[in-house]
Amino acid sequence: MRLRFFPDRLIYSFAVQLVVMHIKKNQLLMLYWVILFGFITQSFSKRFGIPYLFLDPEYLGKVDIVSFFIVGIACGVFIMAFNISSYILNSFRFPFLACLSKTFQKYTFNNFIIPALFVLVYIFEIINFQYFSQFKSPLEIAINIFGFLAGIFLIISFTLRYFLLTNKDIYKLFGVEHADSVTSTTDASALPKRKRTRNKKKKSSDSKIWRVETYLAFPFHTRLVRNTEHYKQYMLQSVFKQNHINAAVMELIVFVVFILLGLFREYDIFQIPAAASLMLLFTMFIMLSGVFRFWLRSWANTAIIVAFIALNYVSQFEFFNQRNKAYGLDYKQPRKEYSIESLSVSVDKKTIEKDKKETIAILEKWKAGWEQQGVSKPKFVIINVSGGGLRASLFTFRTMMAMDSLLNGKLMDHTRFITGSSGGVVGASYYRGLYLDEPDSLRKAMRDPQNKYLDAIAKDLLNTTAFSFMVSDAFLNMQTFEDGNNKYFKDRAYAFEKQLNKNLDQVLNHRLGYYREPEMNAKIPMMLISPTIMNDGRALMISPVGVSYMLQNPDVYGSTLDPVPDAIEYTRFFADNDPLNTQFTSVLRMNATFPYIMPSASLPTQPPVEVMDAGIRDNYGILNSVRFLFEFKEWIQTNTGGVVFIQIRDTNKKSRLQNTSLSTILQKITAPVRNVTGNFILMQDYVQDDYLKYIETMMDCPFDFISYQLPYMEEKIALSWHLTEKEKMFLRYAIFTPENMESLKRTGELLNYNPEPKGIAQGNQ
Repeated sequence: MRLRFFPDRLIYSFAVQLVVMHIKKNQLLMLYWVILFGFITQSFSKRFGIPYLFLDPEYLGKVDIVSFFIVGIACGVFIMAFNISSYILNSFRFPFLACLSKTFQKYTFNNFIIPALFVLVYIFEIINFQYFSQFKSPLEIAINIFGFLAGIFLIISFTLRYFLLTNKDIYKLFGVEHADSVTSTTDASALPKRKRTRNKKKKSSDSKIWRVETYLAFPFHTRLVRNTEHYKQYMLQSVFKQNHINAAVMELIVFVVFILLGLFREYDIFQIPAAASLMLLFTMFIMLSGVFRFWLRSWANTAIIVAFIALNYVSQFEFFNQRNKAYGLDYKQPRKEYSIESLSVSVDKKTIEKDKKETIAILEKWKAGWEQQGVSKPKFVIINVSGGGLRASLFTFRTMMAMDSLLNGKLMDHTRFITGSSGGVVGASYYRGLYLDEPDSLRKAMRDPQNKYLDAIAKDLLNTTAFSFMVSDAFLNMQTFEDGNNKYFKDRAYAFEKQLNKNLDQVLNHRLGYYREPEMNAKIPMMLISPTIMNDGRALMISPVGVSYMLQNPDVYGSTLDPVPDAIEYTRFFADNDPLNTQFTSVLRMNATFPYIMPSASLPTQPPVEVMDAGIRDNYGILNSVRFLFEFKEWIQTNTGGVVFIQIRDTNKKSRLQNTSLSTILQKITAPVRNVTGNFILMQDYVQDDYLKYIETMMDCPFDFISYQLPYMEEKIALSWHLTEKEKMFLRYAIFTPENMESLKRTGELLNYNPEPKGIAQGNQ
């Protein structure tokens, strides 16, 4: 007889019915769980490195028991928020709860399936990631997991204790015996058969009441649900209402904590792991939406739509939607007109000739330096670097260091022009900055593949940026900082630049104008940074020296074409806004503004224009380099021993073809957009290869192209500002592939050095 009732009692147990109820009634609550499951299993946003925030949380620059403890606390808060919101929304469906002692505790205990499954999967993923990607020992992993579980246990215990002390059950409110009291005999199974049948029919007629036959009692006891018809309806509602009030207090506490984190985020101790801040953000959304739906009931969806429309409307006003700016640029001056007419005026032939003469003077100084060393016609080196987040930064820096080691520290002396996009330019800028400010230390570090500079460029930038977005950018951000006489808002771009300067020991903490004198005197290569203008796809040419000759395709004698400017020059177009005072980290950040990860920077124009990642237009800087070579080909042909065109790319040019087989309807729908967006870098390669062929045929001097490529990796490195230890190691030693070693050998041969790579290129493989 007992076996016959077992399936029903299992299926209609409170724990199982809560899961069914969530899936059927609370899809929004379940969406948060789906997103979190996607993050921890690396199913969502792996390309941007978001899962690393959860699997490798960082606090005060370390990943240890403390960082995992904080994430555990946030996870515990999220779990309890899920229970509280679920209780507020659904407790009326289970009236028997109001008749039990410790009502909320019993609800939470039975609502364990989804949170427990999440915690178990999370622990499994942490073990897998920390062991195979971070190379942590079993003991270190065990300690970190202990911290994670301790944080969860602390919050759950505190919350349940709070509800135990503040909640009043039906006995405390009305002196009525609990339905789970050992002396109670009002078990549904004890009722007469006819009455029990009638009760079931009555319940089934009320679609709001869910059938439940058993529930779990702490620690591992199963109890039958007792009949509650003899309790007055107002008694049950009073119990639920009192629990709802206490839940609202918990919501207020979480909201205040979140606001405090945003207000004091400048202090390192308040910069909790981004995973924790994301869970707290979800916690706020869950609680607010729960209260929203509880009070508005059937009007909730309509109210949400109205609120969204209103929010979208007010976001057009800058007070509610502060624009990000380039720090150091003066926005107090009248806005510059941005139109076809103003762009055409900016391309003045006299200005172009002036800038070309100025650049030739720079090249003459560079040549004079080589003549003093007995070289009459030095090789003219151009370096192009690709975008790709931190992986591109580290691979670019590592490759430049390997080449420089081979060339006995002469790489920057040979190089005259550097350009590219995103992370690659960050790495190249760091190398150039060290060459300018710390040449002796850089030279000593070249032969050590574990040097501090490689460690610095590989440090995390994602956690701080994501944290700032969670606690500040997602809400009305009113915190500001001053730069001279200018005031700007503190957002995730500010956090990114601050962390970048901290990671690189302030090497790049200069103004754009700081590099003008070294470039003019040929102490360092010219660097052209060209983020993309979102409004019309033009390039924003940023350089401390005049480069107006880069603003449009060069005139060809006899051509009937009338080219329009496809770029604007930053320092001239915004001459009234003190452009040379712009923070160099802001220039780098504008050049690496990947959509959604970083806010696009707004410029002081009318209408306002915004700039973002240079890779959207020219991921490798080929267009800039070809245009520069064309403008100065006569000087180069006469005064140099030829061009050595070096490309450092964080992707393999001979990558595998995309799988275009369509197996599902969704794939058929998304295939056109997916394939175009997934291949736009490859399409740039096709076009830019043609440009390189044309310039090679036009140059009446030796022209050699050398490519350093990141080798193919089965598990692709994310396009992110965070790297795992496994990825860092791979990037450090990617220079040792046969293809890259051959490129090193060619570099040495072309620049008249020992053709066999030595030093850093051989040691510690």
